[in-house]
Amino acid sequence: MDIKKLIVNNSGLKITALLLAILVWALISGKERTFLDKSLEIEVENLNVSKMIDVRNRPETIRLKIKGTSKEMGKITPDDFKLRIDMKDINESTRFSVFTEDYLEYPKDIHIESIHPKMIEVTAREFFYKEVPVRILYTGRLAKGISIIERKIIPEKVRIFGYRAQLININTVFGAEKIDLSKIHSNTSLKIPLNKGKEILRFDDFENVTVNISVENINAKRKKK
Repeated sequence: MDIKKLIVNNSGLKITALLLAILVWALISGKERTFLDKSLEIEVENLNVSKMIDVRNRPETIRLKIKGTSKEMGKITPDDFKLRIDMKDINESTRFSVFTEDYLEYPKDIHIESIHPKMIEVTAREFFYKEVPVRILYTGRLAKGISIIERKIIPEKVRIFGYRAQLININTVFGAEKIDLSKIHSNTSLKIPLNKGKEILRFDDFENVTVNISVENINAKRKKK
C-alpha cells in the first residue's frame, strides 16, 4: 500500500472534515462559556414564627439580577433562591432590619450582580388575649309606672383577641346597639351584638350577649284590680 498516496488522496476532504470538527468543538465550548444575565423576584420567608407573633416584612419580595454560564442558567429556577429569616427567638413585639445578602441562599455557581433592596425591615407584633367586662348603653326613658327590678348581662365578661399594643388599654367592651327603655313594658330578653372596633381582631368566645331585663309594671297591676 502506498502510504503517500493514501495521505494525499482526498486531502481536501479530510482537511474540510478536520476544520468542521474544530468549528463544532469551538461552538460547543463557546456556548458553555457564554455568560447570561437574568432577573428574578424572590419572596421573603420567615421561619420558626410563634403562633402568638404576627410578622410583616417590608418589602415582601426582593429583586435579583444574576449571572452565570448558559449551561448553569438553563437549569436555574426561582425555587433555587431562598431568603429566609429565622424568628425563633422573637416572642414579643419588636422591629429590626437585616441585610438582604446575609439571608440569601443561592447556587454556588451563580454570581449575584445586584440585590434590591439591600435591607429588609421586619416588624413583629405580639398577639394578646384579654378578658374584659361588657357594658350596655341605654337610651330613652321608662314609661310612667314601670320600674326595673333587675338587669342581667350574659355573659358579663368576654375574651378579646388582638395585638397587645392595641388591647392593653381596653378595659371594657360596649354593646354595638343601645337599648331603648321607652319600649320596655314587660320582662324582656334582648340579644345585643358587641362593638369590636378597630383594635379588637376578634372575640374569642362570644360576639353577642343576652340582656335580661325584669320590670315591675304598676299600670298592669291597676288594670287587674
